Amino acid sequence: MDSEFGDPFENEVEEGGSFSFISSLNGTLCVVDCSEEMLVKDSETGVSRAVLALEAIKATYCNKLISGSLDHLGVILCGTDTKTNDYDGIHVLLPLDTPDKNCVEVLQKTSNEFTAGKFQFGRGQVYSPYHLLWTCNSIFTSCVKKLGTRLVMIFTNVSEPHNLDAKTRQLATTKARDMSELGITISIIPLPTLDGSQFDVEKFYSALVPDHEVTNPTNDIEDLSMRVHRRESKVRMTASINFVVNPELTIGVQCCNLFGEPAAKHINLCSKTNQPVVTVSSVVRETDRSVLLPHEVYKSCKFGSETVIFSKDDVEQMKVRSDKGIYLIGFRPAGDIKFHHVAGKSTFIRPSETVYNGSTDFFVALLTRLQAREKVGLVHCVPREGTPGYIGALIPQLEERDEDNEQIRPMGFHLIRLPFADDIRKLNYEPSIEPNPAQVDAAKSLILKLKAKQFSANLLDNPEVMQFNKTLEAIALEKDRIEETEDSTKPDVESMNKRAGKEMSKFNDVAFPAGYSIPDECKKPDYKRVITLVQNRNREGTLAKVSVADLKLYCQGVRLKVPSSAKKGDLVDAVKKFLG
Repeated sequence: MDSEFGDPFENEVEEGGSFSFISSLNGTLCVVDCSEEMLVKDSETGVSRAVLALEAIKATYCNKLISGSLDHLGVILCGTDTKTNDYDGIHVLLPLDTPDKNCVEVLQKTSNEFTAGKFQFGRGQVYSPYHLLWTCNSIFTSCVKKLGTRLVMIFTNVSEPHNLDAKTRQLATTKARDMSELGITISIIPLPTLDGSQFDVEKFYSALVPDHEVTNPTNDIEDLSMRVHRRESKVRMTASINFVVNPELTIGVQCCNLFGEPAAKHINLCSKTNQPVVTVSSVVRETDRSVLLPHEVYKSCKFGSETVIFSKDDVEQMKVRSDKGIYLIGFRPAGDIKFHHVAGKSTFIRPSETVYNGSTDFFVALLTRLQAREKVGLVHCVPREGTPGYIGALIPQLEERDEDNEQIRPMGFHLIRLPFADDIRKLNYEPSIEPNPAQVDAAKSLILKLKAKQFSANLLDNPEVMQFNKTLEAIALEKDRIEETEDSTKPDVESMNKRAGKEMSKFNDVAFPAGYSIPDECKKPDYKRVITLVQNRNREGTLAKVSVADLKLYCQGVRLKVPSSAKKGDLVDAVKKFLG
């Protein structure tokens, strides 16, 4: 699809009225509890809960570093003897900033020291949850970058902090409520307890996070890293906009990007100084070459025998067809929206109580009813002023969780852009050769023999992508050597022959009998032969004797662009010019 079908909400900077664009950067503070229960090694794995949390955080840092993300991360240790500020038991291990190589080294060093039983920051110190939340709030407040989402993740296996009195509990609850009003989200990631009992969120942390998500603790580093990734990158909020249901009812919604990092800005650099280049454009008068001011520039359009002149303001007003927002048009059956109707990347929207109270209640009611009746909403979306807008469809999506109660899919609408009739093209397929019944039966028996009982695509990693990521990691962390990736996609030929050797032989005999020849259209072009032929003919001065088919094949092989309707003389001239 063309770039005009991209996300209209992404990477914009505009504020005002009922609509505002929001920074797409995420800020996350990871808090690791260093109580005695967190530092005791597990009897089975030999890894303490604190080390498990640090390894998951380190994996998040590595992913951000490799992908070149501009998101901000920070790490706080609580329950330590050392302190970064005036509050006892709270140590800021890594400040809130973009990840770099030094951050990964600090996390690895701290993890190794915890594994070896060395605790340079101390252990088991009593701390106040109120002071911890105050520290997190201060770090977010002092951040110079504008963050779209702010998240505090607490790793602990202690259901209730030690020596917690009623006053401290009330202060922590009030501070958590204030942070929630400021847009700071608190998330609890429970780890396995020492005695194997269930982590009880209701003892204390339910007061900090009223809408807490009770998940099953895990001892697996990969599983914990995946949970951190899901919570840290649930949604990437890009804008806030009005959803007009009818002239008397308007609610607020947020536009989010569920996938992908914010696009990096393109900066032109000078080839000599490597400094950013500032582009300045000016309009000059044709007669005396004097620079015109913006209000002196007009545009014109000829209607009949007259020329109509428009000012810049007139042109801008002509572009405005309706106010910015999402306008509900009606409803259609969900089956009417086909796969080829999705014209570009979709936008995920969810309710927002910032402008209109009660938006969440109506949003949830509309979503559940559309899902129950298998309907989709049709809307007219105007993402910003000066744009004509487009017709879109609201696809409802209910919340989905896995067996560990981790959220897989959030609740909301997918806003997809619907194409016009001219955007949909019909493809003409050539009729294929139908296999005979014997070939179909042989293929079925072969597939049944080679079919795995329990197979998932998640069990296999793309070796090229894995090797590419390890190369990027080695470059980013300045490692001496690059780790080799084991290719798990290579077939086990010996097991396949043992399991389905007879079926494979039978299928080859039926599908490719004796005397079978590959059709010419299925053969790969012989670029090597054609390139050698053209070069020899050019040296001999007999290039005109080469056929048109070989000349076109030569142009394809050397990636020489020529018009598809070019005649033989044009091809000969183009090849001669290319060969010099």
